[in-house]
Amino acid sequence: MRKFGYLLLWAWIKMSLWMYFSKISIRGIGQVPKNKPLLFLANHQNALLDALLVATHSPKKIYFLTRSDVFRNPILKMFFNYLQMIPIYRIRDGKEALKYNEAIFQRCSKLLQRGEAILIFPEGNHSLKRKVRPLSKGFTRFLFAALDDNPQLDVRLVPIGINYKKAAAFPDKVTVCYGTDIQLLNYYDKDAIIDSVNSLKRVVHQELTTLTTHIDDEKEYDDIVSYLKVNGIDFLDPEVANKMVSSYDLNSKPVDLEGNRWSKVYGVGKVLFNIINLPIFLIWTKVIRPKVGELEFLSTVRFMVFLLFYPIFYLLLALILTYVLSYTWALFVLVVHMMLNLIWVKLLAPVFSK
Repeated sequence: MRKFGYLLLWAWIKMSLWMYFSKISIRGIGQVPKNKPLLFLANHQNALLDALLVATHSPKKIYFLTRSDVFRNPILKMFFNYLQMIPIYRIRDGKEALKYNEAIFQRCSKLLQRGEAILIFPEGNHSLKRKVRPLSKGFTRFLFAALDDNPQLDVRLVPIGINYKKAAAFPDKVTVCYGTDIQLLNYYDKDAIIDSVNSLKRVVHQELTTLTTHIDDEKEYDDIVSYLKVNGIDFLDPEVANKMVSSYDLNSKPVDLEGNRWSKVYGVGKVLFNIINLPIFLIWTKVIRPKVGELEFLSTVRFMVFLLFYPIFYLLLALILTYVLSYTWALFVLVVHMMLNLIWVKLLAPVFSK
């Protein structure tokens, strides 16, 4: 029963993501080993959306580690447990809380020994900046613990680059890039743990910087982003974007972007979209959006509103229409409404917002 419930929830979330994003592209998934214990390591920009995108577009069922503070709400805790999310404790949770990580690492070690797949965000935090931040060594602890228990365990590390066109926007496009797997045994020396940790962090970081746009220069960051936009770089293609980043120098001054001739059309379309979805729009803008403190959480919270409120919205709309109209006309109106939403998200908004 639990397995069926998980599959139902997985399908609901995957379908909702497809409807929420204008486009989801998956690259390199065919090269992911299918019969090995796996640790997926992804860059982290967009809070829970990062995890949901990988979990619903992975060749294996995934357990994933996430910040412990999201488990404080009892309802969310039940939801996250059902999604096979595992809390990880950080120094900001208090020094006392860190002791719970030992049990978490042991659990992860056992999962790997069973041949399962785990997702972790080794940067340890999230940021909308197009940059792979320094990696935490936490992920190496349960990897090495697994090897201590089973020295021949062939764990494969799979780096993942998650690339958003504009992470805080709606609708948005995203590309998930799976990299070449890394054999853990090649980087583990029981007699030189510190060197093993550092070499593993180094190779994972290097791989991640090729799978997502990586702008390492903090001082020139804003100018480089502007430079890329002016040159029409597609942030969904990290290989092309990183080549352009490497070509930037201090003489590459950004110029003003030309005005979008479709901006008025986009504005009108957005207003019409908001009108036909007025109840959801009002709940989002008047009640929930003002309470989102961090910009990195904006898209995640917006998606959760979409995930939870749209089924209720369509159920109530169906009941009202069925009461006022015939079943046939009620069904017709519902289908037209859904199609208009999809046409805006999938076709019109991506074109007119360029």
